[in-house]
Amino acid sequence: MGLFAALLAACSNGGASFVKDMDAALADVPGVVHVSTTYNTNNGMSTRITVRITASANASLETVLSDSLHTFADTSGSTRGTISVSYYVFTEGDEENGIRPSALGLPVTPTVDQIREFATGAD
Repeated sequence: MGLFAALLAACSNGGASFVKDMDAALADVPGVVHVSTTYNTNNGMSTRITVRITASANASLETVLSDSLHTFADTSGSTRGTISVSYYVFTEGDEENGIRPSALGLPVTPTVDQIREFATGAD
């Protein structure tokens, strides 16, 4: 039981560190007003990352999406590449009309590795 608790704590701390680092990096992307990143692990079996970015009213959503995906790739470090990422960028005050990575040719919900490949230009 103690080993299980330690394992859960390690996963939680890794997720908290990932979220803190990712939020700070994405907040520095030009045109970004607010970032909300979550790192969810379901009973240690599956993990999902959710990134929601609010862009300024005068920013190009495609540019913010592209720049932020590059930043995500650079900041993802040793994060497991198979983790699914729900990614959404929208203009401040218009949450209903945002865009997802599919606007740039990625799957709607890419994996960390697919975002890394996009950022490096690999196919």
